[in-house]
Amino acid sequence: MKIRELIEKLNEKQRKTVKRCLQSCEIMDLEEDIDIETNEELLRFLKLVSNPIRYKILKMVKNRWMCVCLISQALGEDQTLISHHLRSLKNMNLLHERREGKLRFYRTNVEKLRKYLKLLEKEYN
Repeated sequence: MKIRELIEKLNEKQRKTVKRCLQSCEIMDLEEDIDIETNEELLRFLKLVSNPIRYKILKMVKNRWMCVCLISQALGEDQTLISHHLRSLKNMNLLHERREGKLRFYRTNVEKLRKYLKLLEKEYN
């Protein structure tokens, strides 16, 4: 959709205000297309890592294997809550998992993380 088409959909008062600003500031090309297409997988990734606990987990285990009990202790959160967040991260393949007896250890899947970051970078280039 073009900017001109968006302006035409505004009410009269809004249209006048925007047009006045456009003339004085010269900030937009009215024939420019507005891209609103989104990559659903990238949106899921952004939503996932926007949670402070999940972000901290990814950061904490980026260079080391850690079990749920250590992650829970470091973050001061209940193991059940940490397990829930780990499961969400695993579902998007952002974690590697290793089992040793009853314990499970986790480490950031840096390759997958880089893939999502490259997708995000492409959106802004």
